[in-house]
Amino acid sequence: MSNFDSNIIKNPEIFEQNRIAAHSDHVCYKNELEKIKGKSSLRYDMNGLWKFAYAKNQSLAPCGFEAADYDCKNWDEIRVPAHIQMEGYDVPIYTNTTYPWEADESIKPGEVPEIFNPVASYVKYFTIPENMKNKRVCISFQGVESGFALWLNGHYVGYSEDTFDPSDFELTDYIIEGENKLAVRVWKWTSSSWCEDQDFYRFSGIFRDVFLYAVPCAHVEDLSVVPTLNDTFDEGTLSVSIKADGDGIANVSEYYNEKHDRKVVEDSWNIIDLVKHPNKFLAIIAGIFVLVIVLIILLILLVKKIVRKIKNN
Repeated sequence: MSNFDSNIIKNPEIFEQNRIAAHSDHVCYKNELEKIKGKSSLRYDMNGLWKFAYAKNQSLAPCGFEAADYDCKNWDEIRVPAHIQMEGYDVPIYTNTTYPWEADESIKPGEVPEIFNPVASYVKYFTIPENMKNKRVCISFQGVESGFALWLNGHYVGYSEDTFDPSDFELTDYIIEGENKLAVRVWKWTSSSWCEDQDFYRFSGIFRDVFLYAVPCAHVEDLSVVPTLNDTFDEGTLSVSIKADGDGIANVSEYYNEKHDRKVVEDSWNIIDLVKHPNKFLAIIAGIFVLVIVLIILLILLVKKIVRKIKNN
């Protein structure tokens, strides 16, 4: 299957291949106007109707469907996002500590059900938007249960089992002009399903949003914002760490000052603002002011003493 080994769905030591490292879910906008409107031209919604084929196990799933020349346009259609059990395929299973496959098969960790382990094959045909051409393009699956493999135009892109967290992959190298074919195979149970021995309904499929996003030449790849308060809860610190990629300069303090009429504490030197909104810099400035006054007084006393001494001579 285009350099993909389906046996990895059994391997508890493999839960991803080629997946982009986890990062903050902030949205990138092309400009300030897009941010105000709340709609980014750097994102492309992939939700909607996808071509779909259902099989009750791997051996019955269409072989080679991910190939660029494999025609899937006459397949049935399914809504994305949605659990396939809510779209007329398979049925939801509710269990507590009993594994959902125990009624059909006796297996051990390191194995997955083979008689009944529903496989969902999805295909989406799309054309890359003009504004995303000649840029790095990635795809984000916000939730797929329980494991899935991804291909673009017949090229294997990656694999992920992290069901309830986003899984992102880069598509740049495999995008072509005109119509592209995105293929996804989803397994209901994988090695990670052994961790789900608790009280809930078992579903499968692409059950959360899917979208493409273009990565600007210079952009914030990841960020962390941590607010802390002192012991008396009257002063706080906001720590921001940023992981950036590409070439560019970001002046955060200038941006907030000019665009949002807000001050970054470290850059707040306006006396009136500091009096209205005291912070640690007010104490520093007050200390410097007192020190200057003391020095001036000492200088005046020294000058008077020298003048008096001269007069006496």
